[in-house]
Amino acid sequence: MGYSVIQHTGLLDLPHADVLFLHIDRTVLPDEYVARTAEYPVVINGRAVDISRHRYSMARLSQNDGYDGPVIIKTNANYGGLPERRGQAERRSPLARLARHAARIWPGTQWAENTGSIDWSTVDHLNPRHYPILENPGEVPAEVWNNTHLVVEKFLPEREGEFFYVRYWTFLGDQSMSGRYGSRHPIVKFGGMATPDTFVEPPPELRQWRERLGLDYGRLDYVMHEGKPILLDANKTLGGGDSIMAYRNRFDILATGIAAYLS
Repeated sequence: MGYSVIQHTGLLDLPHADVLFLHIDRTVLPDEYVARTAEYPVVINGRAVDISRHRYSMARLSQNDGYDGPVIIKTNANYGGLPERRGQAERRSPLARLARHAARIWPGTQWAENTGSIDWSTVDHLNPRHYPILENPGEVPAEVWNNTHLVVEKFLPEREGEFFYVRYWTFLGDQSMSGRYGSRHPIVKFGGMATPDTFVEPPPELRQWRERLGLDYGRLDYVMHEGKPILLDANKTLGGGDSIMAYRNRFDILATGIAAYLS
């Protein structure tokens, strides 16, 4: 599109730019980054300082809500708390990082085998592809309810036959792309897609959620449950992997949304 793009890490020797993408893979932006980047004319996602799940979860439960249906345990932090976990590991010595990696368990990956060996009062991360799904709140370990790193939600899937579905809305400025796809696994991810990705019109509630979270660029994942949209996840640092090439033409159109910040 003719624009010059600079990739820069850290706060030292910040380059001049007309538009800054504050693309930091943390649920809560560090205060120093918010303060130092405020001098730029346009800061994309500069208002998205906190996308913690407790800020937007529509299905969050407390221990005494009286709900008796299926539940799912997630982290309050984005993507299972793994970005924050990586940040902690980077600050450790190489030997400590190696020891931590060797001893690491993935809470929630094998719920039946691991539940007795996990101290849920100290868990600060989960495998985001295997959040524990339980029959009712009574099966949730007591320590989970008091752990501020964790969130217990009603499990409200969008399901048709053997498939679980998720919907998404990806946006930059005034451009967006959206769709719906299914998986046989209850935690639906692009990598486990087992149905075609078909276009769906995002409901108006998504624009309200986007504004509430301060997102200029990102993706909202949601389901339709009993006719109502339920927000599952908010992401401001999108990845791609092998699947991104299948969406190349759509991303080319999405990229034109940057013009809204250059006029």
